[in-house]
Amino acid sequence: MKIGLYGGTFDPIHVGHLIVMENTLNFMDLDKIIVLPSSNPPHKQNKKKTDTKIRIQMVEAAIKDNDKLMLSTYEANDNSVKYTHQTLDYFKKKYPEHEFYYIMGEDSFMTIDSWRNYEKILNDNLIVFARTSIDENSDLVKKVELIKKDNSKIYLIDNLNINISSTLIRDLVKDNKSIKYLVTDPVKKIIEEYNLYV
Repeated sequence: MKIGLYGGTFDPIHVGHLIVMENTLNFMDLDKIIVLPSSNPPHKQNKKKTDTKIRIQMVEAAIKDNDKLMLSTYEANDNSVKYTHQTLDYFKKKYPEHEFYYIMGEDSFMTIDSWRNYEKILNDNLIVFARTSIDENSDLVKKVELIKKDNSKIYLIDNLNINISSTLIRDLVKDNKSIKYLVTDPVKKIIEEYNLYV
């Protein structure tokens, strides 16, 4: 099977995340995507985050009606920092019969040189999705093309640009504005139930 790995803080998970996953399933002909909420992402260690159990609950609620999306708590089992290269190694060793593709956003990809063991990650199957429309002279395209010289297994998806962020949703809730259609109704219900982001 071809399986995508999609990690994130998901604070909260929103329709932008879901559209990226559905688009990736279609565009890359993946069989499944494993969604990996992170309890303590390396780049957000000092940032305030919603309790991991609640973020997991939101992810579960958001993906429950899609049998091609599945939750893994590998990066959320404890409060330790899990690096991307470790996650890739874990899944490749545990399920050697499957082919894994790491899914990342444009912003993460553009700063990947600062990630631990990034050279190792850049040798894996990588799917990068663009947040905004791009042209062939953009920094993102140039970087993808540069890495493609050493790794042909890097794919850029720019056919559907969704620029929604979890920060935007948190800010809207804080300002007592509507988040309808930005998150699924079950996620909205959890945000209201726990009085998140106010």
